[in-house]
Amino acid sequence: MVSLALFVFDALLLNQIFVLTFSLWLGSEQQMYIYLNSYYQVRWVFLGLYTGFGLLSGIFDIRKLGSASDIFSHVTNSLLASFVGFNLLAFFSRTIASYAHTFPRPIFLLATGLSIVSAFLLRAIVSSLFRPHPRLVRAIIIGDHVEGRRIIKHFHRRGGVRFRIVHVMAADQVDELAAEVVFRHAHEVFVTNPSIDLDNFWAQIYYQRKEEPHDFKVRISVDPRKAAGTVGLQSLEDFPLITIASRPMDALQRFVKRSFDIGFSIFALLVSMPVMVTAALLVRLDSPGPVFYKQKRVGRYGKEFDVIKFRSMRVGSEAKVGPTVATADDPRISKLGKFLRRTGIDELPQFFLVLTGEMSVVGPRPERPFFVKDYYEFQGRRLSVKPGVTGLAAVNSRYYLRLVDKVTYDYFYLDNYSIVLDIKIVFQTVWVLLFESNKALHDQHHELDKMKKMPGENDQSGAENDN
Repeated sequence: MVSLALFVFDALLLNQIFVLTFSLWLGSEQQMYIYLNSYYQVRWVFLGLYTGFGLLSGIFDIRKLGSASDIFSHVTNSLLASFVGFNLLAFFSRTIASYAHTFPRPIFLLATGLSIVSAFLLRAIVSSLFRPHPRLVRAIIIGDHVEGRRIIKHFHRRGGVRFRIVHVMAADQVDELAAEVVFRHAHEVFVTNPSIDLDNFWAQIYYQRKEEPHDFKVRISVDPRKAAGTVGLQSLEDFPLITIASRPMDALQRFVKRSFDIGFSIFALLVSMPVMVTAALLVRLDSPGPVFYKQKRVGRYGKEFDVIKFRSMRVGSEAKVGPTVATADDPRISKLGKFLRRTGIDELPQFFLVLTGEMSVVGPRPERPFFVKDYYEFQGRRLSVKPGVTGLAAVNSRYYLRLVDKVTYDYFYLDNYSIVLDIKIVFQTVWVLLFESNKALHDQHHELDKMKKMPGENDQSGAENDN
């Protein structure tokens, strides 16, 4: 009932703000009538966008908005997404554009800003007058249970949530943690000893179960002397902990990312179609064998799928040596294959997999089952999102990247995801392929020569296996 009332009040309030802004901004009555009439024709579109983004952000559920910073951030994200979405629709829809072009964008943006303030104040008043029952959250403490209970008391002081401790575990029971989290359907896991190794825990959550985990958060205490560089607050009233969510992206972020994936992959396929046709003919002429190369890779939640690429190696190149990590001067790669790899053309068919939902434009690069099975790092949080055609690790070093460095790049991407970061990585990928591929190849050969002279320091190379 409260959610429905919030929606109705939002609709009335936002409409009144827009009408009032137009009325105060514009001068003559004739001009005001023209602009207001145009607004009346498109207000349902804006309200529909706001409703959709609001449901994804949870702004109509007052129980999910426990703090002032939560309310402000969710309301701001919803209204700004609605503003951007409306302008994109006006760009693609001639009907909407015919009305939208008649009123200045500054008026629309100003009205959106006033709506953010009004929607925030409305929810602040509602949450103070109609306090819902606190959400009951199941929690597991691993490590020092006294410290865990102290942290939980802080969350209780915030209000809006009550923790029920369903299990307390010692630090040496970390191998049993995943089973307890799943079996007890825990919402929060408090790790009070930062030295506890969680690699096996994440591997059990994402790789071994082969299914999406329920929504929970792992909160890790840290050494306060290092806190400035490691700790983040999810809201201003939060406790300073390292917080890792089982689902790195919320519903709104997943929607925006999927929309970007579909739009960009269609664009990329249309633009690159002549290049792919030419590449297919050259591969056929270069060496005997199929044009495309399929290979099993491990995708989201450890599920295997067939990645498709233009063939860059000779047929049967692994028949004798078995699965082997590719290198920049790999003798198995044909002359044409070296060019295809250096320019990234061999990866272009993967945009078809983006359209089908197996992959994303940006994400951790998918690894082969042979290598994933041997490394906990490849079994963990990297598998919480779809693999990408490109990624942060791929554009920073395509070969000879140490395993620990590669995983660190992927974790940074997961912890700092935004659509802006995706766009930056796409542009960086294009820049690297067009202007830095030859320089990078020379540097990699030089680095390889140095590594060969330093025995025992390259046993953790873990390079990108793009066979």
